[in-house]
Amino acid sequence: MRKPIMLMTAAALLAMTAGCSDPPPLYVDGGYVRLNANPQAPSAAYFTIHGGGEPVTLRGVTTEEAVRLEIHESMMKGGMASMKPIDAIDIPAGKTVKLEPGGQHIMLWSVNPAAVTDGKISFTFIFSNGDRILADAVVQKPDGSAAAPAAGNASEHAGH
Repeated sequence: MRKPIMLMTAAALLAMTAGCSDPPPLYVDGGYVRLNANPQAPSAAYFTIHGGGEPVTLRGVTTEEAVRLEIHESMMKGGMASMKPIDAIDIPAGKTVKLEPGGQHIMLWSVNPAAVTDGKISFTFIFSNGDRILADAVVQKPDGSAAAPAAGNASEHAGH
């Protein structure tokens, strides 16, 4: 008789706490910067933003590794591709928003050559709820290959 009561109590506790779980966190990942083949032209950064428990708006992005950056949106109009700066991106609760080629993305002017050598750039994403989220992006050459050699791949013939 005691076992069914314990099972019912455990089930009731589980049911009561099921609605109390924390909402998913707001986070940013999957970042990469594709360098432009023309060093005088801007490069582009792409990320995935994962919405948390409440809708928010991306209000800005910063990095110390470029002279200037802007959030942009690409679009097709009359068969022509165009791009324009945008001030914000809405992030619905629990949804994923991709900053990707052909859509919303971050434009970077004059990327720091040291960041290219390091192979990564750190960005700060600023949201309407006050969150500031730091996310790294891997630096890629215009063809999509890694801009910096992988760790441990230094020339074995150095000094020979």
